[in-house]
Formats: sequence, structure tokens, C-alpha cells
Amino acid sequence: MDKTTANSAVQYHWVLGATGFVGRNLIQELLDHYRDNPLVQIVAVGHHRIDPMVMERTHFLMMPLNKIEKRWIERFPPSYLYHCARMAGSNDFQRRVASARGEQANIRLKKMLENLTSPPVVIYCSGTLMYGNNKAPVDESAPIRPISYARKYERAERPWYKKSEKMDIRMAFPAWIFGGDSWFMNFYLKPAKALKKVPIYGDGNQQMSLIHVQDVAAQLIHIAEQGIKSNHYNVFGTELITQANFAQSVANEIDIETEILSSDEIETKYGKTVQEALTSSMPIKTQYINWRASYKFKFPNWRKMITEVIEVVAHD
Repeated sequence: MDKTTANSAVQYHWVLGATGFVGRNLIQELLDHYRDNPLVQIVAVGHHRIDPMVMERTHFLMMPLNKIEKRWIERFPPSYLYHCARMAGSNDFQRRVASARGEQANIRLKKMLENLTSPPVVIYCSGTLMYGNNKAPVDESAPIRPISYARKYERAERPWYKKSEKMDIRMAFPAWIFGGDSWFMNFYLKPAKALKKVPIYGDGNQQMSLIHVQDVAAQLIHIAEQGIKSNHYNVFGTELITQANFAQSVANEIDIETEILSSDEIETKYGKTVQEALTSSMPIKTQYINWRASYKFKFPNWRKMITEVIEVVAHD
């Protein structure tokens, strides 16, 4: 999209992490959602890689989280800013370093946004690993007790947990984000292809709520449009299932057997951080029943969702 001079009549919707798993789907949802409104334009901030669709259909800015320039915020003053960016690391030490850098980057960004004449609504995409391991569903009032990857990255998110006197910040906590990428590919489809068995991690009784990445993206927009100022929102699918149920459904779709991997085997193969994520139970619910009821799911049936995603991956 060609760069244009800032126009007070235009709403700029920023997406940080625009070429990532959630961010790219969010870009697509925003483009579809506002396709008939020429006064809504998308500013996509990406890092590390180029995505042709994102570049062609948005104001694309290639810069890392800690290098976002004030001049772009002033040129395209955001009405809404969707924060799906995270400074990452490939091991626990690097994740801790990245989290410390991310905290400073987010403090800097938050100050720049608060200093605008009209600060945006910020929707920050976190995750349910922040709630820890739970047997019963927890809502948005639950304390932050991060485990696994979240324990390493929690520090970077602290600036957004803090209330702002100048800006409306809404935290989103998605459950198991499902699609043909991310954890599903790495911990289910790739092992299934290599071993001819779908793994069941731990005892398989861990509770999980699947939600398609397109529904995550659409619910982030729903938080922006229908959410209450400065509230936190749990983003999850339509039914709690066990990890064993999930693995068996995947196995049925590709017509192979399942195989149990104990906690010790998971830790040996993937490390402690992954072991903690895969063996934790993360059931969630929401305080905001009416808000949730007003959203229409794109993928309301989790078994059908698995079928469709596997079909898409098989043809890629």
C-alpha cells in the first residue's frame, strides 16, 4: 500500500508482529473486516521476514520492537494497536535476555503512545501459560503465575499489565492457538510423520481448549470493538477437551496409532520448558459472558477444525 500523509479522518490500525503466526492472520482479518471502509488503514510492523501479502496490502514497516520510530507513530497515529510481537530466544538463557530487552522496548513504546494527543486502544496478545497449571477453569481475575515459556517472557509483558492513566490497555489471553503451524506442527504432525504415531504427552488428562488462529485474530478485533476499557479477556474455543482426546482425533484423521510419552521422556527429548508446557492443564473461562456470546466462531467444532487444518497442511 502506498504511503500517504496522515489524515485526521483516517483510522490507523497498527499490528506489531505482523508477519508472525497470529499477526499475519490478524492482518487478514482486519483487511476483510474493514474492506468496505476506505478510512481504515492497516500499519503492519514486521521483523526478520518479508510477507508479500502484508507488504502489498498495508503500510508495511520493517523494524524490530525496540527500534519503532516516533516519526512513524506521528505520521500514522494509531487509533488501535494490536501487539503480537515478542523478542524471542532459542533457549532459556536467550529467552531471559530477550525478555529483559523486550521489557525496555515495551516501556519505551508505551511512553511514546501515551504522549500522543489521542493515545490508541492497545490490545496486547499474551497467553494462558501466564495462569500456570490449573485443574479447574480460571477466569480473568486469576493471578499471573507463569510457567514454561511464559515464565521466561513474563518480564517483557509487565509494562502492559500496569494500568495507564492515559491509555486504554486490554490484555488478551488466548488458549491453545491451533493452525497448520506452531506447536501443532512441531509436537504432533512432525513426530507423527517421523514415528508413524501421534504422541500423547504425559498422562493425557491435561485439559486444553483449542481455538483456531483465525478465531484468535477475529476475537482480538472483537475485544477492540466490543470490549470494556482496560479489561483483560480470555480467548478460547467452545469446549474443554483432554490432550489424549486431541491426540486420538489427530491419529484418527491420519489413520495411525497414538503413543504415550512420559514426562521424563518429554524432558529428555525437548527440555524442561517444553515438558512443562505440554504436561500442564490450562482450562479457562471468562467473566464476560455477554461479550463472548456476541462473537460468532469461525470454527465452532474442534474435531472438524482438526480435519480441515490437516487437509490444508497435507496440500501445502
